[in-house]
Amino acid sequence: MANGDSRIKNNLVSSLIYQIVLISLSFLLPRLYLENFGSEVNGVLSTIKQIFVYMFLLEAGVGLATTQALYKRIGEKDYKSASEVLSATNSYYKRTGIIYLAIVLIIAVVYAYVIPTSIDSNVVFFIIILTALPALFSYFVQAKYRILMEVDGRKYVINNAETILQIVSNAGKILVLLLTDSLILIQLVYCIIYLAQLAFLYFYAKRRYKWLDLKAKPDFSAISQKNSVLVHQLSGMVFNNTDVILISVLCDFKAVSIYAIYNIFFSQIQNFITSVLSSFTFALGQMFHVNRKKFDRLFNAYETFYIMITSIIYTLMAVFLLPLIQIYTSGINDAEYTNVFLVLLFVIMNLLSCFKLPVHSIIEFSGDFEKTRSHAILEMVINITVSVIATMYMGICGAIIGTIAALLYRCTIIIYYSNKKILKRSQMCTYKILISNIAVFAVVMAVFFVDTFSNVSFLNLLLNGVIHAIWIAGLYLFVNFIFNKSAFEAIIELYREKKNQ
Repeated sequence: MANGDSRIKNNLVSSLIYQIVLISLSFLLPRLYLENFGSEVNGVLSTIKQIFVYMFLLEAGVGLATTQALYKRIGEKDYKSASEVLSATNSYYKRTGIIYLAIVLIIAVVYAYVIPTSIDSNVVFFIIILTALPALFSYFVQAKYRILMEVDGRKYVINNAETILQIVSNAGKILVLLLTDSLILIQLVYCIIYLAQLAFLYFYAKRRYKWLDLKAKPDFSAISQKNSVLVHQLSGMVFNNTDVILISVLCDFKAVSIYAIYNIFFSQIQNFITSVLSSFTFALGQMFHVNRKKFDRLFNAYETFYIMITSIIYTLMAVFLLPLIQIYTSGINDAEYTNVFLVLLFVIMNLLSCFKLPVHSIIEFSGDFEKTRSHAILEMVINITVSVIATMYMGICGAIIGTIAALLYRCTIIIYYSNKKILKRSQMCTYKILISNIAVFAVVMAVFFVDTFSNVSFLNLLLNGVIHAIWIAGLYLFVNFIFNKSAFEAIIELYREKKNQ
């Protein structure tokens, strides 16, 4: 367990460093794109990016199915069986890589030469090809090793490689952007550095996991749920990425740029949260299978603190994000970036997404993908149907309203299934946590509103942010301690156990 604790610590530290670097750098390029090319070009590039997020669906099903299959095998050090699972995964990835290449070529031709944009068609074509190359390399060579490293708790190696990638590639992109206006050269720099990073991870894994035999007899039954997993992943992708595609079709690329700027802030926060979680979820996943009693004791604490912390974060965003966006987009006048209602909708959408994540992880740990496939399908139907209709009448805000409608359904059904069917406990265990945190959010929104600090200076905003963050976080902590005291007791007990070891 001491080794596991060391990996959790390394994962957490590396995740924090990576996210700090990522957040610091992620705001530079969009601003430079806006200044040098305008909102429309920024919207086109954001749309291309989202198209490739959808492309990752080709491997999403088998990736998560492999992860679930490996938890128990790696936890029990059954390396022979693990090799058989990864052999099956490797076979699937090779077939998928060929399909991926064909789809990329079709998208490049259609998007470059059929769909009209303000960017030269040849430039769009080569941007798409260069964007696709790292993923193609991953399919054929590296992806299976990445999954193994994450399940084995070595996410810190990936985080460190990603940190270096972000620093070097963003520095290269910014340098090229300042010296030239070549979008192709900007993407080429990123592509080369990304391929170098993937090569490093490949050779690290080859050296670390010498027991891995990819020529072992493939255990296709271990990842037989990949299609059911794919449905769940598809639902997640629809939630995260449909909005941009709908807005580009039903509105325009300037509207996409507005959405993308808001989404930068929220996606970076969500990436930060996800990265920290992945530092120790491998341990929870293994514990679910090898020590269920301890898992049940710790899960309530995990659920409580996760929902409390994310509620604090998104409450502060609801209060202070709008003035930050006003400062970030100052001087950009070709689109209206100030939208009070949009901030509130983004906050609600991300809160609901976070509310369902702990109980959704139970489904991932247990492998109940096929049994819950219908839930994911209905979520997608609600999301797309409501989003299309609402976007036609309400623009950007309508797209988010569709996602919120789908999330309300999915939260309800996942809370029921995970608690009653898997954990064998009352749904009120989760609802008690949610209701107490929602109540605090409502109180804070009654005191402030999204535009309370609108148009203030950055220094004034920073000062108010520090002052109000203290009492808002304190209020959340107090309410959760009163209504979810057992979670705090579990953490204290765990700390004492570690101290006495």
